[in-house]
Amino acid sequence: MPVTVTEVVPSGEALWLAASGVVARRSPDQSLSEVVRLRHLRTQRLPVHVVEAVGDRVVFRSEDVRAGDLLVLDPGALPSDRAVVPTGGVDEERLVRLTIEAGIAAVVREDLEESARFLSPDYRDSLKLTKAVMARVIKRVYREFGSLDVDLAESPHLEIAGDEAMVHAKLRVRAVYRGRENFLLGGDDAPNAVLLLLNRSPEGWRVSRIEGLRPLGFEDGFLRLLAAQVGLSLTKAEEQERQRACMPCRQRMAERFGPRP
Repeated sequence: MPVTVTEVVPSGEALWLAASGVVARRSPDQSLSEVVRLRHLRTQRLPVHVVEAVGDRVVFRSEDVRAGDLLVLDPGALPSDRAVVPTGGVDEERLVRLTIEAGIAAVVREDLEESARFLSPDYRDSLKLTKAVMARVIKRVYREFGSLDVDLAESPHLEIAGDEAMVHAKLRVRAVYRGRENFLLGGDDAPNAVLLLLNRSPEGWRVSRIEGLRPLGFEDGFLRLLAAQVGLSLTKAEEQERQRACMPCRQRMAERFGPRP
């Protein structure tokens, strides 16, 4: 759903200033009012108390709102937890960053449907993984690992040209496997450098390609061999390579997360 948003600014302790259109009044005396905040590119309705309205601006009180939050203009009866596409009030760079943040939040929650929402239907990388295969890989990761924690080593570098965006990111992913915790991607001294390509669509920015993922520190081609376990077709030579890779993979898993009980 397309929406227009605006940024809220502080106006005192727990007081906030924004365009008057952000307030959805639920009673004539304004004692019951709400705003709709963007949270991981979904809506979140928050109760507020309107203190003062002057012209096209409003000051309201809220303990939940934070500086820099984006609020939906003219929210009406827009429900909470609705996926939205900001089409006004925010620039493309911030939208791309919001998309990355929302995708990371979905991974941390191990929410498969929400994770897949940020993959383009046309996803295809150099390993020939498609959206369907990537979704199955992600599902397998969520089943095998728990307590996923994604850490960006630094702010991602963005390059945007029209409807395409290139994101260079360095990340670490910790996970729990069979009761033991360690790095699934990257490490303390060596984050996993990845390249994400995104395309803008009517549904917002979507990831169309990911390059450089190195699970357990293997080369990124190893991901294709892992994808074969969830349905990716391999050539005869690749199938032989997958068989050869099984033992190193088990050894690496044992090194990082301990041997099988």
